[in-house]
Amino acid sequence: MGIGSDLIVDLSFLRSVGELEGKNRMIEIGAQQLSNSFLSATDALRDLYVKFGKERSGDDAEILQQEIQHGVLEHQGADAPFARQFWMDLGFEYASIDIDGSPGSIPLDLNVDSIPRSHRGQYDLVTNFGTTEHVCNQLNAFKVVHDLTKLGGLMLHNLPAQGMMNHGLVNYNPKFFWMLARSNGYSVIYFTVQPAGVSYEMPENIQTYIQTTEEAKKVVEAYRTEDVMIKVIMKKVYDIDFVPPLDVPTGISTDNQELRNRYWTVFEPKAFERIPMLLKKYRPKSNVFKDAARKILDMVAK
Repeated sequence: MGIGSDLIVDLSFLRSVGELEGKNRMIEIGAQQLSNSFLSATDALRDLYVKFGKERSGDDAEILQQEIQHGVLEHQGADAPFARQFWMDLGFEYASIDIDGSPGSIPLDLNVDSIPRSHRGQYDLVTNFGTTEHVCNQLNAFKVVHDLTKLGGLMLHNLPAQGMMNHGLVNYNPKFFWMLARSNGYSVIYFTVQPAGVSYEMPENIQTYIQTTEEAKKVVEAYRTEDVMIKVIMKKVYDIDFVPPLDVPTGISTDNQELRNRYWTVFEPKAFERIPMLLKKYRPKSNVFKDAARKILDMVAK
């Protein structure tokens, strides 16, 4: 999907409120390219570099001819520059999760692969700009994000919520991120939806696929949609194993002990209040502390 100019605003905001202080390791879920909206925001980019006390390497990048896939979404061409140099210019150590062999990439299949132990909890900033909607196994994809993120680190998601009917495999509801944050005790720093403001008819290949009757054809031809993005920035506050989001009320009861253990933060209404503050501030280093922490979590789950 590519990185747009709104990332410049996001980073400027996070820098101004101190959320990026001392954070210098970042990783992209999918090695990203820079869109024309990003490349053309030259004044905003210069201001951002000033905020970070850095200088941009090279000249302003050339605005590229890119195909509009639908609505206002640009299809990134092979010649669009990768974001790697941008992040490095800002002073970040860069990495990405991708199977394309791009520089600094870790080859993982987001459907099935786990994070290598050497990368777990190592990144201050994890970005997901239009990647996980292409992944079938959402549980594993968001577990990867969780496992990569350092305690106190940030997770930036900018993903499709509406429209883009032939773009990826899924669109996201705001509730998905509410439940994701609840299950893992994430602190939500920023949350919004961004409509494109341009409506368009259903893409032709989708129309062709679903027109099975004359009545369906009339409905499809009359239908209009609009692209909407959802953006959420969350902080990892607790050093716990990933808990999948679950669409039930907090504190609901169950007699199934396996479910209570798996979704302990959901079935226990005050789970995070009962975790010692040490789990909030420090990543356990010794086996003794890890064992003690695990016993505490097991007690909460029961």
